[in-house]
Amino acid sequence: MANDKTFLIINAIPNVEDMPSFQSYLSQIVGIITKFGGSNMQRFKTVDQIMGQGGIKAIAVFEFPNAQSIKDMYASEDFNSLNELRKKAYKQEVDLMICETL
Repeated sequence: MANDKTFLIINAIPNVEDMPSFQSYLSQIVGIITKFGGSNMQRFKTVDQIMGQGGIKAIAVFEFPNAQSIKDMYASEDFNSLNELRKKAYKQEVDLMICETL
């Protein structure tokens, strides 16, 4: 459908033992996401996990014009220049998912 929206959903577990890395990463990644067309950011924190083993503590949702914009961002030098900082900022690999409305 032409009216479907495309979203980047990020699930993560911040490394609370290295908050400077986490804050530095956030301050840089939001600008990169915006550069590639991401908008309408929504951020959520888990306050109580009542089912499952995921352990996800932070969820972010960004709207993008299309899936290719997200793929271009993921392949970009801007995004990949943060790889080492991302490893310090999070306890495990961050989950990135391209999603569309149903």
